[in-house]
Amino acid sequence: MDYSVLMSVYSREKAEYLKQAVSSMLAQTILPKEFVLVCDGPLGPELTSVVEEYEKNSPELFKIVRLPENRGLSAALNEGLKACTCDWIARMDSDDISLSTRIEKQCKLAQVTGAGLLSGTVAEFGRLREENENASEERAVLSMLIRAEAGGLELPKRSLPETDEEIRKFARKRNPMNHPAVLMRRDAVNAVGGYSTDFPYFEDYDLWLRMLKNGVKAANEKEVILLMRADEGLYDRRGGKEYRAYMKAFRKRMLREKDCSRWDYISSLIVRSIVAIVPTGLRRKFYGKVLRK
Repeated sequence: MDYSVLMSVYSREKAEYLKQAVSSMLAQTILPKEFVLVCDGPLGPELTSVVEEYEKNSPELFKIVRLPENRGLSAALNEGLKACTCDWIARMDSDDISLSTRIEKQCKLAQVTGAGLLSGTVAEFGRLREENENASEERAVLSMLIRAEAGGLELPKRSLPETDEEIRKFARKRNPMNHPAVLMRRDAVNAVGGYSTDFPYFEDYDLWLRMLKNGVKAANEKEVILLMRADEGLYDRRGGKEYRAYMKAFRKRMLREKDCSRWDYISSLIVRSIVAIVPTGLRRKFYGKVLRK
């Protein structure tokens, strides 16, 4: 199965994290045919150096899309979609780490189920701590990845329903796919117009709903296929007045488009409004105790 990797990076990302994320996709048991990397606005010198190195050393693999100004994730990914030429697109964030068998497992799942939209379980990790405090970030990541590949890593996990029927039911209340771990058919994404720029924070959820409504079959891999950074910033972004306003607008869109019932709308709005206004520490605990396993 030929596939394109689609990744966006912007100035606030760390060059070290970007290298780890890219390396994890270049270590897949089924290698990508092309790697589309969107630079969402000007990057700092360290990130620019990393991107230029990829472009110089592997011009046959990397397609670098440079945007003159930061336009946000949705717009950046849409520009990246235009550059993707393979039938399948693997999403990857610039600070996460895919396990080496991620794409292999998703390809097998696609063949068995006929799904055109797939993701899988992700494990969340925060600040890395090694027994040796002087251990490098690279060594800490390698150690964690080895344990994860062997199935011996205990971390909070976001597990999702596995079958198309279960996913559609789940989608009425919660995002049914883990965005950084998605593998999707390019024609299915393009058929619904790609990502919407109307719903920041929920651009991926909105896309999945439109794809499902358009008849695309979905499936999720049961096993962990990706390690996702979950620092304090992740939970900061899921709170505050701006987030709550976008969340409310998105839920209204779901109700209007009949992607959820009125009860689904009301219950989700109440719970998520409360979660959005509590301190970040409590929000982290809520996600850890209620929404993670």
